[in-house]
Amino acid sequence: MNTVPIVRNVIDTEQFEEMRDLLEDEFVDLVQAYLSDSKVRIETMRHALTLGDNAKGFDAAHTLKGASANIGALRLTDLCYELQEACRHQKIAKQAELINRIEAELRTVQQEINLRLGK
Repeated sequence: MNTVPIVRNVIDTEQFEEMRDLLEDEFVDLVQAYLSDSKVRIETMRHALTLGDNAKGFDAAHTLKGASANIGALRLTDLCYELQEACRHQKIAKQAELINRIEAELRTVQQEINLRLGK
């Protein structure tokens, strides 16, 4: 029997809509702050990579992971977890490709959010 692999959506619709319902009028502002802050977190990850600073990389990955989980950005959450764990094991120096993947996924998340918000 062949099984079809489960492909996770860019954003979990249920989680996204729960946040929208909970925050109502403040939701769009929250999402814009999330997107702006996420770009800063990626810059911090790149800086941490350059410096070989596992603690700074861990903090940036951990913060972005939590914020991404809140809006339902599943793959981005998973990628940030991978970076967080690499930093926990003092391996940020080998994570340039993972940071590139995180940045690319953030762009995809931003596009999906803009579609959902009608932008």
